Amino acid sequence: MISLERYPREITLRDGARLTLRPMVPEDADRLWDFFRRIPPEDKMFFREDVSRKEVVERWAEHLDYDSVLPILALEGDRVVGDATLHRNKTGWKQRVGTVRVQIAPDFRKRGLGMSMIREMRHLGEKAALHYLLAEAIEEQQPAIRAFEKMGFVHAVVYRNFVNDQKGALHNLVVLLYHMTYSEEEMSF
Repeated sequence: MISLERYPREITLRDGARLTLRPMVPEDADRLWDFFRRIPPEDKMFFREDVSRKEVVERWAEHLDYDSVLPILALEGDRVVGDATLHRNKTGWKQRVGTVRVQIAPDFRKRGLGMSMIREMRHLGEKAALHYLLAEAIEEQQPAIRAFEKMGFVHAVVYRNFVNDQKGALHNLVVLLYHMTYSEEEMSF
């Protein structure tokens, strides 16, 4: 289990905006759903689930399991402006690989929040003793890909015509990896 003692924690964006980062709690269902309603339709086309349905977000809130999926919210007051999740397998061959997903409110993009949330996911990956963080993006999502690259993620592979959007159109999937670095002493646990 990852220690969450550092939360809530305050961050300051490049433009001076001060936000609070903290894990999602069940009472966040309405504010998270409101956040997803403000995401442009062209971005939602690539979501794994239909977040326009409130029951999807309510299900997430009701079944929080930080050991499997750790959602970290960025809040401006009570308003969710960013959502980053670290997905982990508790057992099996991918138990040392965490998958990172990040979504930023349109009015908070290009202000450093995405980078801050990726940095937070890297910190959580270290605390979980993961060996790799994995991020996936549709090739057209170049701003997201650049943000991950700036934070040390590298292209692992591009799968051609691998995923479809909610309208059925095929897209290339870019997989990026971040190799966690540990000292020899840490690796011998």
